[in-house]
Amino acid sequence: MEYCLFFDKATHQIKDFWPKNLDEETKNKLTLAWQNSIMREILLALSEHDELTTPELKKIVGHSMSTLHENIEKLKRYGLIEAEMTYVGNKKKVLRSRVLCVTRNPRLVSKLKNFLNKGLWVDSRKSKKIISFLDQHPNTYFSVPEIAAKTKIPADEVETLLENWDSQITRALSDFLKPPPFEKKILYRSLKGSDARK
Repeated sequence: MEYCLFFDKATHQIKDFWPKNLDEETKNKLTLAWQNSIMREILLALSEHDELTTPELKKIVGHSMSTLHENIEKLKRYGLIEAEMTYVGNKKKVLRSRVLCVTRNPRLVSKLKNFLNKGLWVDSRKSKKIISFLDQHPNTYFSVPEIAAKTKIPADEVETLLENWDSQITRALSDFLKPPPFEKKILYRSLKGSDARK
């Protein structure tokens, strides 16, 4: 994914964009697409799946094929999704998103959940859901937003729950006494030559 759009699940209000230095033109296109309910449904469906064909997308979001086609074309013009013809088995057009749409709790709720999840009330159901998702893809690294999109758990909660494995407080709890069931990898790259350093 090239971009990430964080939103409030209850209101669908955009909370933030990633990368932080995202240009205004792309932000405007993301905002326009997000304000259209059909395009938003398409972006959300593509965020949850790596790729979808138009018939698969229709099963998820509904709407007529002509309506879907019209909105897919707009999203392609905005540069937010891409389509590719594949010839594995049957010939089909596969849609992939260039933007990941992820929920994020409001700031106050986020602080409260962060506090609770680092204390004695760790949400083990959500922790198990995250670990189960990672176990299903053992050879792939995922960012926090990607895990949030695939598990439908707000990104701030995913981050807190994964950080629990490094926390001495939560490691004292039974589930966290074991070694972490995942490998943590932090990636860095140079911004030399990018707009961020100009």
